[in-house]
Amino acid sequence: MGKIVKVRRSGKSLIITVPKAIGDMFNLKEGSQIEIEPFTSNSMQLKVK
Repeated sequence: MGKIVKVRRSGKSLIITVPKAIGDMFNLKEGSQIEIEPFTSNSMQLKVK
């Protein structure tokens, strides 16, 4: 289930939104922690902590 989202800016940070269906799939709530790691030169891996 892939989904294309836009990257936005807030101050000096970049924001990537997570669609509700994917958030629900991983039981993400406000305050949930996600680890972001580089995977290849054009992809990253997200891990729910």
